[in-house]
Amino acid sequence: MDQLTQKKLNARSTGVTLVELMITIAVIAVITTIALPAYNNYIREGHFATMRATVNGLRTVIEDYHLENGNFGSSGNLVGLTAIDGRFDWDPGGDLGGYNYTVAISGSNSYDIWGQYGTDVWVRCEDRFRTCCDSGTSGSSAPSGSC
Repeated sequence: MDQLTQKKLNARSTGVTLVELMITIAVIAVITTIALPAYNNYIREGHFATMRATVNGLRTVIEDYHLENGNFGSSGNLVGLTAIDGRFDWDPGGDLGGYNYTVAISGSNSYDIWGQYGTDVWVRCEDRFRTCCDSGTSGSSAPSGSC
């Protein structure tokens, strides 16, 4: 081979062609299309698990309050950590970012609890945990609706 042919072969073998680049981008796009919904579902399930555990811990605190006082306190909604902590001395630990909790007390022997993350992820337990549901399984579109 002459030197000119050798230079062309060396130049071609060190670069990436446009077709190779387009194929690589297409493969990455397909992988992203498949992986992104799975990742989002994984994150959503993590929010459900966090809220279920936190709501269950809150339930324990509320039931302890009931044992000590004979009731749950005055009827009404306790919205947010400050209101709930003020009545039941409840601290959810590190579970503060983006989660909102409500305790709805409806008489001396009944309460509902729900937690919400964003607008579409929520967990609700009604009537002292006789019925629990979440936004993934309930027909209701809001946590304040019944299960």
